[in-house]
Amino acid sequence: MAGKAKKEEKQGTSILRILGVVLFIVVGAVLIFWHANFVTGRSLLLAFPGWEVTYKGCWPNPFGGAWVSDVTLMPYEEYPDEVFHFDSLYVDVPFMQFYSTFFPKKLKWLRSEIKDISLEFSGGRGTLAEPFTWEMAAFGNVSASPFEADGCMEDAIWVSEEMAEMGLQAGETELVMSWHREEGSLVREQSIHTEGVGRVDFRGEQARDDDFDLFDMVEGDFSTVRSREWHVRDEGFIAARNAHCAKKDGITPQQFVQRHLDTVERLLEADGIAPSESVRNAYRHYAERGAPLDLALNFSALPDNLSYEEFELSDWLNFTSGTFNIDGRDLNLGMREVTPRPLPETDDEEATTFALLESERATMRAQAAVAEALAAPAPTLAVATLPASTPPPTELPFVVPAEPEVAADAITDYAKLRAEIGKRFKFYLKEQSPIRGQIVGSEDGQIRVRRQMTSGFMEQFIARANFIRAEPMR
Repeated sequence: MAGKAKKEEKQGTSILRILGVVLFIVVGAVLIFWHANFVTGRSLLLAFPGWEVTYKGCWPNPFGGAWVSDVTLMPYEEYPDEVFHFDSLYVDVPFMQFYSTFFPKKLKWLRSEIKDISLEFSGGRGTLAEPFTWEMAAFGNVSASPFEADGCMEDAIWVSEEMAEMGLQAGETELVMSWHREEGSLVREQSIHTEGVGRVDFRGEQARDDDFDLFDMVEGDFSTVRSREWHVRDEGFIAARNAHCAKKDGITPQQFVQRHLDTVERLLEADGIAPSESVRNAYRHYAERGAPLDLALNFSALPDNLSYEEFELSDWLNFTSGTFNIDGRDLNLGMREVTPRPLPETDDEEATTFALLESERATMRAQAAVAEALAAPAPTLAVATLPASTPPPTELPFVVPAEPEVAADAITDYAKLRAEIGKRFKFYLKEQSPIRGQIVGSEDGQIRVRRQMTSGFMEQFIARANFIRAEPMR
């Protein structure tokens, strides 16, 4: 009897052990799935701050990271048609960093911060005009080409479905974004590749002397830029774009290339930058036949009496050195600072950069005609003498144009603009015409604005020193 009782006790103990093991596995699996979703969510927030990003499935990689399905990017709710969809995403985080971040920060002996993240998106397609990142602002999300539609009369960007209309056998778009934290520095790498269309790779290094988790960067990024470089490889887009735009606008491909060059140069002038003749001629090789293009920039530290918030884009030229390499030919940076000349204002938010340039040229021609007419010798007229009894004509007073009325809800505090991401304003700036645009973020202490009247990728900074006020657009 005693032996039988011991046998039953062992069976009961065995079942409890099995149940305990099963419960441990289930709870562990749930926690790992939860942690994979947490890391994925924070990684997407790091990559696309302020954007709405959704996905349908997330499965943890036992060796660190996660597999994610059906990822959709939508920058702002007010533009629901501007989206980009990826079939899959792989979040790659080193094994120890992935699992150690599961523990709370209080347990420092168990926890280590995430310092390496890679996001690999694949199967991409969409109609998104907003650039994926600030570093890729000059490049098309699908074409991976700089200033992709500039020179076209009606087109501001190119989307996935339009590649076939150009005659390209385009694959789906792949996007890679990675961050690598080293002592004293942060390295960012990005890549856009659409097979049969084009590819661009970016690498940037910034000084970061603070001890931070990569996920903490969503709170703000005020770091010192050390270097940035872009490598562009055309896979057929340039020739297809030139022929397509030329046919639509009723001109030759060679005429379109000249339009493209003129428009790009005018865009740079709006930011106070002018290229040298050698750089202009070298870029023509890329614009004509898609020659390989590389740009590497190195930045020196700012003097103590200057800050990022006071800088315009052209101001960086004094602290920048670098090289262009186009079709295997090395050139110096070859940019000089000029007086910024903003593009003309328009109420047509769909106007392309080239359309604005043509409007500006028409205005200049009209002004030249008026000046020529005024300079012509006036015909001799007979002068009648008024009788002495006739009173002299009354001199009309000079009327000083009234200052535009300031809206009651105008923002005059520059710092408050950071809380208005996604909203559209009319910005009043010192010594230049007002501009309309949407606040899309901040970089190194400056507000970044997307100009709706130009190409979809055209963005610019508004410096604190030039800011007067911002009035919400109705």
